[in-house]
Amino acid sequence: MVYTYASSYISGFEKPIKTVLKERVKDVVIIKHFDGLVIYKTSLEFTKLQLPCFNNTYQVLDMAESSHGLPYEVALKKFVKQSKLDFSGILKNIAPLKGKSFKILPFDGNSPTGINFDLVSNLEEQIKRNLNLKIDFRRHDFDVILSRRSEGFFFVLFKLTYNRMGEKDLKKGELRPELCHILARISDIKPNDILIDPFCGHGSIPKEIVRNFNYNMLFASDIDKDLINKLKLEFKKNKKNLFIKQRDALNLEYFEDGFFDKITTDPPWNLYNAQVGDFSLFYKKMLKEFYRVLKSQGICVILMGNIENFEQALDDNMFKLLEKYHTLVNGKKANVYKLIKV
Repeated sequence: MVYTYASSYISGFEKPIKTVLKERVKDVVIIKHFDGLVIYKTSLEFTKLQLPCFNNTYQVLDMAESSHGLPYEVALKKFVKQSKLDFSGILKNIAPLKGKSFKILPFDGNSPTGINFDLVSNLEEQIKRNLNLKIDFRRHDFDVILSRRSEGFFFVLFKLTYNRMGEKDLKKGELRPELCHILARISDIKPNDILIDPFCGHGSIPKEIVRNFNYNMLFASDIDKDLINKLKLEFKKNKKNLFIKQRDALNLEYFEDGFFDKITTDPPWNLYNAQVGDFSLFYKKMLKEFYRVLKSQGICVILMGNIENFEQALDDNMFKLLEKYHTLVNGKKANVYKLIKV
């Protein structure tokens, strides 16, 4: 059995997403790759995919090219007329979810849109008949996404991921686990590496590394005593070589020169943070200390929204820029920098 999946991810990370797919899904064949969405085939059932870098994963029931420039309902009518949904293997994928009802949700680009639902009655009947599900517009168990992409494709996608962490579940300043996974992937963590997140905050990055990566030692530190104490309580029975310390990232005096292989972190970049003051000077001090504690050829991966001040602070004599990714974090433009100590 070969399954066709569509997985959404945080915009801007096409290269690391391809790497993750090829490493974790040995027989993967990538069909289409848009910014933020990848379509691929594999023999793996959904429960065996184990891909924490994705926001959501769907089984593709149909995909077809769509005419550019047509109003949504006109293009939809044309698509539905020729659509024959492919239900191969989907019963096995949705069986653990134990749902009994569904609803079709139309999207134009990334935005939900209204439609005359008579246009999709044929699709609804195919789903009801093949999956033994009923339609429920109020309390449905499954989402079926009917999406027109700006790249010129229509998709019918059956959502397989539910109960994922939403924005309301995140504390202020906490990063999504999917983003943390991508940051760790860009860091290229090895089993013998000694790692640190010196601005760990709520511990988003260290938690994801503990869950999904092999390493030698991992240090999580922050200047905020309350956050550190909460993180220590959460990892009270820690057996993962995770060391949680209250430390100032600008003065990591407890660590000798060249102690760490990798630094993966999200420093403060709120322009209204009065505690920091001069951000350019702050980042210069930060990078100087990072340079000191990193081994020769050590890697530093930094998520940064205060792009101008950070790039002013970058010193080519200390770090060489290997990669830079453009993304959005909570609707704000940000970059991810992968640096190597020179």
